[in-house]
Amino acid sequence: MRYQYVEKPVGKIFSRRDFLKVGGVVTAAIAISGYAITDIIKKRKSYIAKRQEGLYKDDKRCQSINLTSSHENPSCMQVYADLKTEPMGEIAEELLHTHAYFDRKNLILQGASHA
Repeated sequence: MRYQYVEKPVGKIFSRRDFLKVGGVVTAAIAISGYAITDIIKKRKSYIAKRQEGLYKDDKRCQSINLTSSHENPSCMQVYADLKTEPMGEIAEELLHTHAYFDRKNLILQGASHA
């Protein structure tokens, strides 16, 4: 006996109502994920802008007191004098400079202010 294939009418497989349901769910999923991605990008840009603003504020404050390099800071100069070394000297490099990496992916930004 041979197998006989009979095609069902399209309306019985996937009705118009089913098509609209699936289309609506897919559209909603795309819209919601698009909104989430846009929100993430806006938050990231906001963080970058706040960080830049704080850095510029710090730079202006340091320039106003003629402190253009971190190693010219009186506190730093005292540390170098106590260690009997100079900036980027062998002892300073060994004791003061670290090679640690800090993972900043999990920072929570809630009303952070940069003084």
